[in-house]
Amino acid sequence: MYLIVSLNKAWRAIPANQASYALRDGDAEDYDDRIFKTLLNEEDRLPRGNLLTIKSMIRDFSSCQDDFGLKPPDGVVKEHTFPWLGFVQYIHVTTGLPHHSKAPRVVLVHKQFAVGTATDMLHLPKNYKLGNVLFGDYVRDEEECGLTLSQTKMGADCPRAYLEIPLIDISPHPEYSRFGVGNSLAIVKLLRPIKSHYMVPICLPSIEERERKRKHKYVFMVDYISSVPRDFDSEKMAKKTLKFYTHKECRKQRTRNNLGSEGVTHVLCTSGCGIRPGAPIVTHATEGTVQLMGVAAGSAPCIRRSMRNRLNKEPPLYIDVYPYVSWIINFVTASILPRPYPENFKLVDGGPTFGIKSRHLRARKPQKFGWRARTYVSGNNCFKSLKKQRQAAFFYSERFEVNADPPGKLNIIMKVSAGIECTIVCARLMLPNRLVTPVITGVGGYNITITFNTQWFPYVFYFALGLSGKNTTFSDYLKWLPERKPGFW
Repeated sequence: MYLIVSLNKAWRAIPANQASYALRDGDAEDYDDRIFKTLLNEEDRLPRGNLLTIKSMIRDFSSCQDDFGLKPPDGVVKEHTFPWLGFVQYIHVTTGLPHHSKAPRVVLVHKQFAVGTATDMLHLPKNYKLGNVLFGDYVRDEEECGLTLSQTKMGADCPRAYLEIPLIDISPHPEYSRFGVGNSLAIVKLLRPIKSHYMVPICLPSIEERERKRKHKYVFMVDYISSVPRDFDSEKMAKKTLKFYTHKECRKQRTRNNLGSEGVTHVLCTSGCGIRPGAPIVTHATEGTVQLMGVAAGSAPCIRRSMRNRLNKEPPLYIDVYPYVSWIINFVTASILPRPYPENFKLVDGGPTFGIKSRHLRARKPQKFGWRARTYVSGNNCFKSLKKQRQAAFFYSERFEVNADPPGKLNIIMKVSAGIECTIVCARLMLPNRLVTPVITGVGGYNITITFNTQWFPYVFYFALGLSGKNTTFSDYLKWLPERKPGFW
């Protein structure tokens, strides 16, 4: 790998490549519509007879919190670390004041949808009604807060803010409304999608991460410090590492302690006590995704004794989110897509598909690129579903940091070679903001080049690079073999 960095005060803007494959957050539906219209125009000129299925993935669920450099210790976390955690207020019908001790948590899984417990959303305290959904750690992007380049040169950031947004619909899982399951999940639909590019939802869980947690039995919980957050200028979030128990282990432990039926169809348990309803337990996967493992359904209060610690015989109970993933995806997808559906459209777990009549398509497509929160990604693999992204190996991750006083700029040229045995299929570059658009070339091969010029920064500028790759195919290996330098085998 070669890294060329020049720190100076000369500025040369790199024009952003406005190719038709550029995809940004929120443009997935427009992108699919453009492809569909283009293919329909091509249909008249193509011979009929062959039916080729083209996948048109809704990529909203692959655009989730993906931070391969995130390693916060237990305790109070920095602001803007987990912005997807919110809560719902219980408002008194007479006084209009929020409940003094209850505020069920919700977790943002899509720009317009959050997940919470059905009991807390539908069974309200007496004389109380549901209020608005609040995200106490709302992250505004530069466009939303009106941050100018001159302010960036002075080191200014968007001030801290919180978002208060009404909810328009609560949809519990059918097992709750039809079969009377005591605790289940419910989807909360917000009034409008969250516009900030930096407010990314949490990732839905994967079976690979579940299997890994059976061996490495540790997850962490994220929650507000206060039961009912009020002063958001001083309100903080905290992280706590807990020991993880699967459904079978949780059921065995509750049976041993004569606790009876859990009242949920899919349960998880952890260590700890005093966990509030709706609080999530999450895991940080190897490739960088933060995945939602469970949502708290209830917990016994903590008991403290002066002489000795008492073991908690009733562990916290969580609703396992993984069995609800297909329902969440289908529900949100059906709410976003226009109705009625086209005749050649069908809904599946991986996303919608539609068929076109075509003779052939191009063997290779240009690599797509675009922003995902503060991460600039390049490569077709980056825009696939998370399940398909995990088929590639996340083999490289490194963070770079430069200090400058007085203020300066960076002209960065990075060249990375993975060897001809490895094909780089996805490159992710994390930046402090989206004021500069980098250029990443070579994805789909074994050599990539990254170039970008930063804005003025007074003290610290950081960026991180993560690469995913696959084994090189035999045909590409034979094509790249003559390019190998002598002495490298």
